[in-house]
Amino acid sequence: MTDKEKRIAQNTLAILKKKSWKVLNFEEVLKNNKNINIKSKIDLLKNINRYVDDALIIKMKKLEISSTKDMLFEVLMARFDILQQNRKSYLEIYKAFKKSPQYFIKLLPSFLESMIITAELAKYNVNGLKGTIRLKGLMMVYFATFFQWLEDKTTSLERTMTQLDKNLDQAEKFGKLVS
Repeated sequence: MTDKEKRIAQNTLAILKKKSWKVLNFEEVLKNNKNINIKSKIDLLKNINRYVDDALIIKMKKLEISSTKDMLFEVLMARFDILQQNRKSYLEIYKAFKKSPQYFIKLLPSFLESMIITAELAKYNVNGLKGTIRLKGLMMVYFATFFQWLEDKTTSLERTMTQLDKNLDQAEKFGKLVS
């Protein structure tokens, strides 16, 4: 991710702390940023998604090798910690998704990339047919935990951690059934 793209993501998130997605002014976000390949609000969302991925990669550089479940837990919680830093902004984006689900559908390929990055950071194999099933399971775990994160008002995200642990346990049990 270029420094310009990073600044645009940060600027978008800063604006969303004060304004709703609906009234977000595209030109305001891109001011002072010429020659950038961001042409729509969907591109802004993709850029924010890459920004989170980039932050996650940096944060997980020194992840210790342990069990698959523990590594997935660490990487997914790190993703939620990154979201938490701009919680109000991400809640605004979520509200936009609820009102206009086409945003999520258009963002899905970008989000799949994010889940692949998450899996790779956790040394979780998502290659081949079995890997495709694992990737779908990882997405289910993420979304089930994301809905808890939306409701989690604790500063330490303890409810999110508890839910993630439960979701990973369930996925692990299900995985043994289909392996």
